[in-house]
Amino acid sequence: MTRKLLVAISVAALAISAAGCGGSDESSSETTEPAPASEWADGFCTAITTWTGALTSVKDQFTDLSSFSEEGLQTAADDVKTATDTLVEDLKGLGAPDTESGEEVKSSLDELSTTLETELDAIQTTADETSGITEVPGAAQDIASALAAMSTAFSSTLSTIESADAQNELKDALEASPACADITG
Repeated sequence: MTRKLLVAISVAALAISAAGCGGSDESSSETTEPAPASEWADGFCTAITTWTGALTSVKDQFTDLSSFSEEGLQTAADDVKTATDTLVEDLKGLGAPDTESGEEVKSSLDELSTTLETELDAIQTTADETSGITEVPGAAQDIASALAAMSTAFSSTLSTIESADAQNELKDALEASPACADITG
C-alpha cells in the first residue's frame, strides 16, 4: 500500500475523533468467493471514501459550538452510526481478495468490523443516555475514548494488510483503481 493511501486512511480514522460520535447495528452477509484484487480494491476504496465523506459531513455540523448540544450529539451519533454500519456491511461484503494474503486480509477486516460495531454500540449508548447539557462534556469524553479505540483498530488493520501483502498484489491494485484515485493520488 502506498504511504499516501495509509496516510489518507489514517486521516479518515482520525476524522472520527473529530466527529465526536457514532453507533452500530447489524451487518450483512459476506461473500464467499475471493474477488479479483482490482474489484476488491475498488470496493475497499469506495467504502472508505463514502465513510470518510459522511464523517466529514458530521464533523462540519460542529463548526459552530452552539451545535454542541444533547440533540446535536444524538444527531451526529445517528449519522455516524449509519455511515459506519454501511462501512462494516461493505467491508464484510468484500470478502477476501484473490491474492496470496486474501484470507489474512479478510480476517483483519472482520476483526476491524467487530471492533467498530462494539465501539459504536458504546458510543450510541452514551449518546442515548446523555440527558441534559451538563452531561454533554462527560459524554464527549466517553465517546472520544471509544473513537480512539476505533482509530487504533483501524490503524492496526491497515498495518496488518500492508504486512500481509508480501507480493504487493493489493498495493498494485489499490494504486491502479480509479476508485482509489482520490485516496492515493
